[in-house]
Amino acid sequence: MREIPPLKKLIIPTLFLAALFAAQSWRSQARLPHWRIQGEVMGTTYSIQVIHARRPDEAALHGALEAVNQRMSTYLKTSELSALNAHDGRDAQGAPAPFPLSDPLRRVLAAAREVSEASGGAFDVTVAPLVDAWGFGPDGRVTPPSPERVAALKAQAGYAQLTLTPAGALKGHPALRCDLSAIAKGYGVDEAARWLEAAGYDRYWVEVGGEVRARGKNADGVDWRAGVERPAAEGRRAVERVIPLRDISIATSGDYRNRYIDAEGVARSHTIDPRTGAPITHALASISVLHPENMYADAWATALNVLGPEEGLRVAEARRLPALLLVREPGADPGDPAASVRPVLTTALRDYLRAVEGGEGGD
Repeated sequence: MREIPPLKKLIIPTLFLAALFAAQSWRSQARLPHWRIQGEVMGTTYSIQVIHARRPDEAALHGALEAVNQRMSTYLKTSELSALNAHDGRDAQGAPAPFPLSDPLRRVLAAAREVSEASGGAFDVTVAPLVDAWGFGPDGRVTPPSPERVAALKAQAGYAQLTLTPAGALKGHPALRCDLSAIAKGYGVDEAARWLEAAGYDRYWVEVGGEVRARGKNADGVDWRAGVERPAAEGRRAVERVIPLRDISIATSGDYRNRYIDAEGVARSHTIDPRTGAPITHALASISVLHPENMYADAWATALNVLGPEEGLRVAEARRLPALLLVREPGADPGDPAASVRPVLTTALRDYLRAVEGGEGGD
């Protein structure tokens, strides 16, 4: 759940970033212009497509995304989040002192807390020190931490140790650190979408680091379409399923790209289970979640990925989340990124596909 550094971007199993619609024909005079805007922000890339007579203000759109980065980056020492992380939770007299929060950061932290509680702690934005300890931080691979080290790091983390009050955020441990990389990109997608809608645009595709939100129809007058990636050998890409996006967001979390094999031959996933303090080891290769807000799709994809194929499916069904799970077949080598998988669709995803596509919406 760590933000991707600008110069060390990791390849993660997210969506195919192409909108997957037919090539536009400019011969039709009735067809509106199709604007494409691309750039870099939050340590990754973004791609925005808009169908409208008027060209969007690229600088303003980039500014909306950069504003999120300036508040929620762990790599910018001047960000609001970095200031929160540096705050030891006490005033000059040693009494508990809240850190004042902007409305955007409060909103993201509140959403993170909501998903943390609903997932039984599988989602936790305070897990960053454990991510570092297992070799997925800025320093790269390290010797796996001892059980004692893991226990010590867990003691200074935990979502319950960050309390939101009207005056700001209160820390239960002075060393507690938040990393919003599993929710901030989704919030950035939502902010760009809100900017577009406020400016009068109602047909768009916004993608930041593989997280997508779409509204209205694409250039050909049909739903925008996102391809969910199937695990494949390094350097290869394959689509497992194409999902139409009808005024909805989609986010994917998986572990088959960003992992390493340690000295003992054990595959170490970059996804850390906050409850154990160790990398996940189950058979879930990836999970894609649909939600009206990408911030929640982003967070829930991570939470369900931590929970695994059985518990994650149970929670997704209980909360009526449209989700596509790609589960490794029994006996598949968890260290093999190209291991065969089987798709599992939640009831809510089947219902959604039935509504937008017709038919059964099955596997």
